[in-house]
Amino acid sequence: MELRGIRGPMAGQDLKGQGLGFGAPASGIPASSIITAVQQQDYSASVWLRRRDKLEHSQQKCIVIFALVCCFAVLVALIFSAVDIWGEDEDGITEDNCSKNCRAVLVENIPEDISFLDNGTSHLPLSAGLYNLLDRAIRVVEIVSPLWLLNSSDYESSFQPAATQGRALLSRLQGLKERGIQLKISSGMIDSTELRMLATHNAEVHYVNMTALTTGHLLSSFWVVDRSHFYIGSANMDWRSLAIRKELGVLVYNCSCLALDLHRVFSLYWGLQYKDFIPSFWSKRLFALFNKNTPMDFTLNSTKAQAYISSSPDVFIPKHRSSDLEAISWVIQEARHFIYISIIDYLPLLSRSAHKLEPACPCRSCFL
Repeated sequence: MELRGIRGPMAGQDLKGQGLGFGAPASGIPASSIITAVQQQDYSASVWLRRRDKLEHSQQKCIVIFALVCCFAVLVALIFSAVDIWGEDEDGITEDNCSKNCRAVLVENIPEDISFLDNGTSHLPLSAGLYNLLDRAIRVVEIVSPLWLLNSSDYESSFQPAATQGRALLSRLQGLKERGIQLKISSGMIDSTELRMLATHNAEVHYVNMTALTTGHLLSSFWVVDRSHFYIGSANMDWRSLAIRKELGVLVYNCSCLALDLHRVFSLYWGLQYKDFIPSFWSKRLFALFNKNTPMDFTLNSTKAQAYISSSPDVFIPKHRSSDLEAISWVIQEARHFIYISIIDYLPLLSRSAHKLEPACPCRSCFL
């Protein structure tokens, strides 16, 4: 009770002595000012803490966003690595502006020791047809052939005069460099002197390891010139195909729609160089323009016609492309009067493979 009566400096000194600081200081600063200053400091501290929390939260958001961006970049890279065959520039040719007024010419090679009746039908010699394509070339010549053996030996040329056609064709191909025309070749995994010679004349050569990809062999043989003209046929780039073998093919001129579609097949082979796996996805530039269900309507030698490019094996078929088996079956089913067939062999027992082959299109089911 007595302590309640204490006033003035005693109280202030006691409080200061206890370290509470609520007494009147010696400088005369009011206690209310000190309390206000402490409150302001507390407010400033709380503001700083809130700002620090916001900053930490923003940093966490940035880290999360950065991680998501990195994950997205990795995902895109994985997708792009799967779609690693992109196809090439198509010179502005599209399905809408390509040429559909086409001309076709059959070409063949008849061995010199084979003669036909005087009234038999003869076609343009294969060598002359290929020379004609090279004469028309302006920008690029694209060739797919499983074999390159155009240089015949002196001994072979001595008893086969036509063997010189192979050397002449090789010389024409080498001459493309002087004309400023690009030569692109896709071939099987072969050791070819001719390909090495062409490479020294600025030819680009890509090798496709079909054995690693399909355990099979490259058998395709075609040319695409300026994505406007093309050749498809049985002949390899072999002097024997120009001299002593029976070969048949077709040249198609001023037909950029089909030539562009065939160029996409070439681009697929071109992109498979040295690969030992089939891509999970194909580029849109490799998709077929026409197929069995939607063939191209065009004019061929002044006659209305339909056509599309097929391919095989199935693992080499991007979106919309019809397989060779589908095309052959369709031709058989659409026949009305007759079917003429010329092939090297058909029976599975003639296959090079040691495994037994069951034909997907057996004779009985195809022709009944």
